[in-house]
Amino acid sequence: MELDNLKERFFALVAPDLPNDWEVEEALEGLTGAAPDLVETVLAQVPVIWPVSNSLCYNYLGQAVGALSCFPPAELGTWVNETLDRYEKGGLQAAQRFMVHVEEEFVCRLRGIAGLRFDEVQGRLLPYVRGLAGRDLDLAAAATACTDGETIYLPREISLARGEADNFLLYKLTASFQWAFLELGSFAPASPLLPAAPDTELAWLPLARFFDSLAHPGLAADIYLQLESIRARAFLARELPGLMREALPLLPACPAWPAAGDRAGRLVSELQCYCLSGDIRDASLAAAHGRRLRHLVEPGTDAARSLELCRDLHAQWCRDAGDYHSPQPLFFQGTFRLDLVLAARNRRRRSLEQRFVDTLATVLVQTPAPGKGTGGDREQAAGEAPAPDVALVLDSGGKRHRDAEQTAFLRINNEQVALDEELEALAREVTDEFGFLPPRFISSAAGRAGRAAAIGAPGGPAGGGEVQAPVVYDEWDHRRNGFRKNWCIMTEKEIPVTRSTFIAATLARYRGQIVRLRNQFEMMRTTERFLRRQRDGDDIDLDALVESLADSRAGLPPSDRLFVRLARDGRDIAALFLVDMSNSTQGWVGTAIKEALVLICEAMEKVGDRYGIYGFSGMRRLRCETFHIKHLDEPYGDGVRQRIGSIAPQEYTRMAPAIRHMTARFAEVDARIRLLVILSDGKPEDYDDYKGEYAIEDTRHALLEARSAGIHPFCITIDHHAHEYMAHMYGAANSIFLDDVRKLPARMPEIYRVLTS
Repeated sequence: MELDNLKERFFALVAPDLPNDWEVEEALEGLTGAAPDLVETVLAQVPVIWPVSNSLCYNYLGQAVGALSCFPPAELGTWVNETLDRYEKGGLQAAQRFMVHVEEEFVCRLRGIAGLRFDEVQGRLLPYVRGLAGRDLDLAAAATACTDGETIYLPREISLARGEADNFLLYKLTASFQWAFLELGSFAPASPLLPAAPDTELAWLPLARFFDSLAHPGLAADIYLQLESIRARAFLARELPGLMREALPLLPACPAWPAAGDRAGRLVSELQCYCLSGDIRDASLAAAHGRRLRHLVEPGTDAARSLELCRDLHAQWCRDAGDYHSPQPLFFQGTFRLDLVLAARNRRRRSLEQRFVDTLATVLVQTPAPGKGTGGDREQAAGEAPAPDVALVLDSGGKRHRDAEQTAFLRINNEQVALDEELEALAREVTDEFGFLPPRFISSAAGRAGRAAAIGAPGGPAGGGEVQAPVVYDEWDHRRNGFRKNWCIMTEKEIPVTRSTFIAATLARYRGQIVRLRNQFEMMRTTERFLRRQRDGDDIDLDALVESLADSRAGLPPSDRLFVRLARDGRDIAALFLVDMSNSTQGWVGTAIKEALVLICEAMEKVGDRYGIYGFSGMRRLRCETFHIKHLDEPYGDGVRQRIGSIAPQEYTRMAPAIRHMTARFAEVDARIRLLVILSDGKPEDYDDYKGEYAIEDTRHALLEARSAGIHPFCITIDHHAHEYMAHMYGAANSIFLDDVRKLPARMPEIYRVLTS
């Protein structure tokens, strides 16, 4: 069937909706070569899916032909219903995964091979796991169970039991075992057997290095996993007796012994059996190590005991490991992925280091060095600001217990400065993680503070394109319903200018549209209003005339204000355009934003309103940046055009500091209407923990601050789907959503006209 016919058929099925033509073409492209009866079968489901989700319908059209190669057309309706069920339970991504993995997700069920899938239990398991851990652990699907300390990975499907309830119980047991490994310290045993670290800030895990030091690392790792599983089962029996009582009857029987020649494999199988049943089948193992194995299940036993027993068992059996084959792990114990543990630990440490350095640098920037003056009193040459001599002291009074009360203070140039609560808490967190406070954390913060001081020093360098000295802004923390004082450092920079043909190409491409816009905007130069009850004017005011006649007949002196005059007043509007320059604007989005700015500038030169343009991006709270493109009273010329053409993606989208910076700029502007137009392609987010609800609430509060200052914020968002958080941040009528980036240049001048008319 021809594409045009397919589109006509599709539009008839979704009427009266009018979807984007280009999206429809892309979705229907896969049906063009299909048989007519197959096409009709696929299109028959469109009215079922379209009212639920337009995006899901487009996905369906792209996947349907491939899916029908796996099952008969008569089952298409069942497949669609299950897809919609996944959408209702898990959202668009869950439904998309179901459609992509049609064989394992749907066809297997048709053949009677049923189990319980991870995406069906994730929503129920996540609160359970976080309740156990007392922190925000995440869940994800994987081939086998494991954990990295931040995420618990569970099998994609469990079908060991007959019913859904029992399979869910096995999921719960598996998640509980992974939590137990974390709770028991399986990945970081405090043992003298672990090798000494050449660097106290480890780039590797001592446990992994211990295994590598042995003759057969794979055998040692498998033995240790089984010993820790034995400890974990005993721990769960004490902590979660109800779960273990219900789940134990569902566990498989002891695994079969491996080949007779594989004695090392038989050892691991024996340990698995002991974990499952509490019995040791091998008499020699029971005689040699039975007491130590039974000791593992006693309360208070730590991972160091497992490590010692692992070393001894390995030494006894490694000579027989020539034919060793690692047995399949028990489904609930999974595997120890030390590479994932190391990666997660390094991510955690990098994040902690960044938070500490940022916080300490901010404190140092705001804390004058004791004994030093400011400005011209500095002894160094103009523009130089050497890093202060800084030390952070945690004093526990000689007590080594981690809960011992400590006093914490900064020492700057040999003088003591009190710490705020946040920095003190971070210092303790760093000490708990690293075992000490790494000196480079202090030196990095001091160096960053010195650079910030150099930027702000009188006569300091203007390097890096800074337009003015950095400005510090608060950040709203909705969790404690208060501001984090002096939290973000905003630097306004000059945008690096690059030579290109972008402006000339845009002016040529939109030549006709620019002419029409100029004419429309020229008509907006003045506003017209009728002034009634005037002594002279363009027409008679009938209401005033009737009142005058009534007064005359009543014996009262009549009024001479009997005319209407048409008054033409000049506009008093100032607008700032705040442009998202985050790296997500790479490609069409960034091009469309630049084209829209060219059109709005060309049009606004006719209307005469004052307007400015700034970009924003940055990385973390100490590097929030705005980029000067056009100041409010700067004439529109070649320099502005070049800067518009030089707009390019930078880093992240910490939007609130940029909004607060524009609000501060508006404080110097006297105008009847002050309009802040934000162009962005997504929600606020930064490299650090600035994301999700925290970032949305901070941005919303910055917008409320702007409104309280008499500024009208409005957002133009470019995205594939509208999001509820937009109305929450901006208000129901203060944002517009464009799902086709190609519409932006045409729509933006019209949006501005409506906002200011």
